[in-house]
Amino acid sequence: MSRSGKGYEIGRGRPPKATRWKKGKSANPGGQSSPRPTGLLEMIDKLLLASVKITRDGVSKRVTTLEAILAQLLRKGLKGDRRALAVYIRCQELVPQEADGTVQITFADSDYSRDFSAHDVGSSGDE
Repeated sequence: MSRSGKGYEIGRGRPPKATRWKKGKSANPGGQSSPRPTGLLEMIDKLLLASVKITRDGVSKRVTTLEAILAQLLRKGLKGDRRALAVYIRCQELVPQEADGTVQITFADSDYSRDFSAHDVGSSGDE
């Protein structure tokens, strides 16, 4: 370890004073700001609307993840999987309309859904 000035040891966690950031000077003067945190519903939206490649009747096709999930549930339901069919029917009730490539999902109003929306990752919590 070397010395720089009076009684100041230079070493791990103690850089030379001349190379430290100056007071009032940004560490990232021309850089971009940090991205804002993504909310839980935004993440789910992004995942469900992401494009995936599936094969139907030997033909490859790109569809949204949500479409792939619903197609898989329907296929399993038609083969006799009652649970998959029940989930598929419930999803059809939750998604009454699809317009312009966006999906509108309506959640049931309950204590759980109110708590869930109040504690959304992206919300400020000041409400």
